[in-house]
Amino acid sequence: MKKLYFNKKLTPFFPVLLVLLFFLPTILVGKIPISADALVGLYHPFRDESFQGFDPGKFPTKNPLATDPVLQTYPWKHQTIENLKNFSIPFWNPYNFSGQPLIANSQSAPFSILNILFFIFPFNIAWAANIILPVLLTSFFMYLFLKSLNLSKIASIYGAIVLPFSGFFVSWMMWGTVITTAMWLPLILLCVSKIFEKLSPIYFFLLVFSLSQTILSGHLQTALYVFFAAFLYVIFKFLTSKLLKPFLMVISCLFLSVLVCAFQIIPTLEFINLSARDVDQSYQEDRKDWFLPAQNLVQIIAPDYFGNPTTYNYWGIWNYGEFVSYIGILPLFFAAIAVFRKDKRTVLFTSLAAISLLLSLANPISKFPYVQNLPFISTLQPSRIIFLLAFSLSLLSAIGLEQFLKEKFKKNYIILLLTFIFIIIAIYAFTITQKGLLGDIEGLSPVKIGSRNLILPLILSFSIISIFVIKVYKNTGHLVVAAIFLITIFDLYRFAAKFTPFTQSSLIFPDTKTTLYLRSSEKPFRIMANDRRMLHPNTNSVYKIESVNGYDPLFTKDYAKLVSSWNANTVSEAGSFNRIVTPQNYQSRVADFLNVKYLLSINEISDARFVKVFEQGETKVYENKKVLPRAFFAKEIVKVASANDELQYILSSNVDLESSAVSSQLSYQVQDNNSSVNFENYQDQKFTLSVHTDKDSPLIVSNPFYPGWQAFIDGTKVNIYKVNYMFQSVLVPQGSHNVEFKFRPQSFYNGIYVSVIGLVVTIFISIILWHRKYQ
Repeated sequence: MKKLYFNKKLTPFFPVLLVLLFFLPTILVGKIPISADALVGLYHPFRDESFQGFDPGKFPTKNPLATDPVLQTYPWKHQTIENLKNFSIPFWNPYNFSGQPLIANSQSAPFSILNILFFIFPFNIAWAANIILPVLLTSFFMYLFLKSLNLSKIASIYGAIVLPFSGFFVSWMMWGTVITTAMWLPLILLCVSKIFEKLSPIYFFLLVFSLSQTILSGHLQTALYVFFAAFLYVIFKFLTSKLLKPFLMVISCLFLSVLVCAFQIIPTLEFINLSARDVDQSYQEDRKDWFLPAQNLVQIIAPDYFGNPTTYNYWGIWNYGEFVSYIGILPLFFAAIAVFRKDKRTVLFTSLAAISLLLSLANPISKFPYVQNLPFISTLQPSRIIFLLAFSLSLLSAIGLEQFLKEKFKKNYIILLLTFIFIIIAIYAFTITQKGLLGDIEGLSPVKIGSRNLILPLILSFSIISIFVIKVYKNTGHLVVAAIFLITIFDLYRFAAKFTPFTQSSLIFPDTKTTLYLRSSEKPFRIMANDRRMLHPNTNSVYKIESVNGYDPLFTKDYAKLVSSWNANTVSEAGSFNRIVTPQNYQSRVADFLNVKYLLSINEISDARFVKVFEQGETKVYENKKVLPRAFFAKEIVKVASANDELQYILSSNVDLESSAVSSQLSYQVQDNNSSVNFENYQDQKFTLSVHTDKDSPLIVSNPFYPGWQAFIDGTKVNIYKVNYMFQSVLVPQGSHNVEFKFRPQSFYNGIYVSVIGLVVTIFISIILWHRKYQ
């Protein structure tokens, strides 16, 4: 009895331990799952340093595709946690795009429950836990959900190790947001099942919590898919049970979770509305990388048919991570067995897999939101819905395994296996005979790459024959299960290990001579890098260095138009930067106005305004001798009719931006003035100036005008005016004053009011359910 109790308690953790085994070898040698090797191997000034005995510029990069975690997610998380530790809500990011919202960028995920890790451990250890723990929790939640479907322990464990090593989960594992969002789906479905069994206050509250965390975990597109799958499952449970009360209860949970998260949703919607996303991330009919290319369905069987970025032989449509839908050969075989079952569960999840494929492939139905330009939806890359394909196939693999183990040997299994083998051999034959069609691509041989990467799937398919033999002739269930698990774990571990880079903690944003030099300068100031290989946008924020550059799927439409016009030196519409904004026209006076004190370049700069002050390897740092301070008093503000006129004015080489500003909101007649401005305090979310002016004068601040900025003169709130197209100004009365600027977005506080209502209703319903339970 004691042994049975012990096993029953520990069984849910078996799949977690199996998943943990994947990470242990690297964790034990002090490596962390992040592509820091790409940072020091691909970008200056890191390439100008020597790391781990490699010469400058020679550090090897395992996976050049997986750079976003170190170029985006880590810097956002670093800044967010630093603000929270200083008891400051991370509203504003002053380090990129000359400043823009941070909390409204949902990928900063300031309210993810896993942020607790960063208050317990040093940052890099917490980062590793933040990547690994969601993979473990995915396995744990999946096991619990599969058990709720009355599957055996073995089948549940199997499905629970397949899902976290599926193609979607492996390719997005290191981002720190996508899997943290996706992991809640099996727990949500478990809660739905439990509520339909019995109206439980615990599962009601847990459902609202897990749905809320889906929204708050940092990837709204994945959250949308989780809600979609959850809604379909609720409809399924209602149609099969005809129970109205649980149905209404679960629907209320979906609604309440949105209310609870209003403090995140409303600022994000405001930011999206003001952003250039509809231009920068828009769909074009000729885009080959938007939908899942039909030929990439071969990656369900052979994930590396088109090569792999880690072996630098990828020749398919860019990029690998968006399209790989692999779940393993044996799991796919068992999923195929399950598809032929006629019970309601398999019909549901087969349908979900089919829907995800339908919406990921280009067709009139999947194109509808993009052709109609539906808000927000039309900017989401549809191929990522293969998340639901991976989830459905992983679940079906557990159902299929249970059927395979329970039933006697069937000849249908042989037919299915032969079909598998025939498909792989047919693809192989097609590949080796298509040299004329495929040709060579940039020195790569698609025929060799494709045919070579079909061999392992073929071997794994033939290995199923040995499982058949053991099942039929040895009749040893334990041996069959062991063989299935060993082959599957080998297959999935190999696939995940090949793609996932692990690097030493010391390589994560190390200091260089260049970063130390820049950090030693008096703040505030901004830098500008005229090459994307130079201190890649966002990475500067880790060093608390502000930049006019930025890398984000969200940035304001005003800033996009400013940079487009700045680069062209004439008023232009907001162009598409594909998320990476790097102004190039350093000779424009706009750079001076934006407080660009330093220009980073690989090439020599021949301009009297820029003096080389530092050099390390290929990195050259030039000081701008004409830079304007971040805040100064103007002698006049010229009134114009429109924002375009403002933009044209600041682009003009004849205008002295140090003494003259332009606005369509206010005017100020020319007056000579003795004035001074000094920064007394400068933080991410606020700054304080001590100023003196002989006359009532406009104070110009080259920080972006955005809803939520507030200004106070000697504690009294004053209006902020938009000047110079998209920047800030306040009118300061004569004399000496303290001027304080704070970013306090009303959209966040409006959201708080809504969130409180949602939370109160959630607690109230939970109490009622609890009272009824123990009445």
